[in-house]
Amino acid sequence: MTRSWHTDLWSLCVARTQEHPDRVVLDFDGGLWTWVELMDAAERLAGGLVAAGVGAGDVVCHMSPNHPEAVVTMLALLRLGAVECPVNAGLRGQQLAHVLDHSGAGMLIVDGSLSDRVDEQLPSAPRVQTVVLRGGGQPPAGVSVLDYEELRRSDLEPPPFRPPAPGDPMNIIYTSGTTGPAKGAVLPQAFPIEQARIKIEQWGLTPDDVMFSALPLYHVNARFSTLGTALVVDGRAALVSRFSASTFWDQVRAAGATEVGVVGAVSSILLRQEPGPADRDHNVRMMHGAAGIPMDRRADFEERFGLRLVTGFAMTETGHFATTSPDDPMRYRASGRPVPQYEVAVVDANDNEVPPGTVGELVARPRVPGVMMTGYHRQPEATEAAFRNSWFHTGDLATIEDDGYIRWVDRVADAIRRRGEMISSTEVEQAVCAFEAVAECAAVGVPSDLGEEEVKLVVIAEPGRIIDPDALKRHCEVTLPDFCRPRYLEILEELPKTATHKVNKHQLRHTEGPTVLDLAGFG
Repeated sequence: MTRSWHTDLWSLCVARTQEHPDRVVLDFDGGLWTWVELMDAAERLAGGLVAAGVGAGDVVCHMSPNHPEAVVTMLALLRLGAVECPVNAGLRGQQLAHVLDHSGAGMLIVDGSLSDRVDEQLPSAPRVQTVVLRGGGQPPAGVSVLDYEELRRSDLEPPPFRPPAPGDPMNIIYTSGTTGPAKGAVLPQAFPIEQARIKIEQWGLTPDDVMFSALPLYHVNARFSTLGTALVVDGRAALVSRFSASTFWDQVRAAGATEVGVVGAVSSILLRQEPGPADRDHNVRMMHGAAGIPMDRRADFEERFGLRLVTGFAMTETGHFATTSPDDPMRYRASGRPVPQYEVAVVDANDNEVPPGTVGELVARPRVPGVMMTGYHRQPEATEAAFRNSWFHTGDLATIEDDGYIRWVDRVADAIRRRGEMISSTEVEQAVCAFEAVAECAAVGVPSDLGEEEVKLVVIAEPGRIIDPDALKRHCEVTLPDFCRPRYLEILEELPKTATHKVNKHQLRHTEGPTVLDLAGFG
């Protein structure tokens, strides 16, 4: 790619539109949008939002399931220099109230399908004075309500565009909190440009690529890794309303996708589907997000679906600071090597770097501006703690080997210490999920009478199956080291999840109750 890089996404999109206005840039559920169609829609909405009082620097919450107008809204707010706060469409109750209030937004743009839950929480978010309702729904009470479609038809010319500084805020994205309120990561204007640059350089992406995602746009994966990268490389983003295992490959095939982004759970679900003759009938050459596939099944996944898996390490706060290339023979055997835009290390409790192969906390810091968050919104203490000693602390345990590859071990909060050994909850979970009746599981550390911790398993049965505790115990005895074997077992119908669909392990750390079994009494 020989064209110059822009430092903000709107300026780049304007340049693309001037170069080839009729080139298709977005495929949403099969509906095609050219550059000029997408940018004209964003310009019109920007004019309507100006009339509604939105200006540069204003925080605007935006709550929507995947929808093409969610992309239009994102671009319209960029056009005005406003700060978009994408709100997880799965939030309810106090979690939703916290984001609406803590963001400091004066306006909320919301899909009509979510208006009822917003109405319930607006009294707890008094700063929100205006709600823009899209696609019908019940208008919330006690605030000014505007119609999105009317704003979208605006003929008002927005003010002249003023290019933002690379470090100016672009998004506030709240991360899921398992032990406290969610924190809002402030991502700068240069963030999508720099993140796209990493993927283009490391994965060899070109304008001929079609990047597919079934993930929600209110998370950084679909928003930046797929959509943002497609905009920057001048390729095509193919997005769908939601993930469906039964139609996934049909959607990929119809879009002509060459690159697919998933999260760990999705790849695992795809591997569980019955093999079929169309498994390799697609144009995909690479998929990122292999973490949900057991290490010994990743080669099977590649062979079955005729593509290459790449792994990496990324967070909302940091972006994608390690990855592998599709041509790398080690592409799915680790979490990748650090990319040039970051300095990465593994440190001990005093932030001293540890020798290769030693487990410690993974930390990172930028080598170029704009590649990481600037801090947590309205939380200077949390920002200072995260960036202590000039490193961003990921909260993940890992090793960096002599060959430079990062090997992830566990979350610091989820690692289990038993009998002087540190146990990776993930490795225990992978072994337990190999038991044929188990659909999903979580391993957590619980207090031990002997000090340190015992291992507790929480498992969900496959539909129509029953989990035999004695059989599961025997399975663990032959698949796990002695010090990793679980002491407690709890069988539930579902695991508690955060708003970002991660298991909320904090809620599982108990050993009393009618559903908890002490495996010492079995077998």
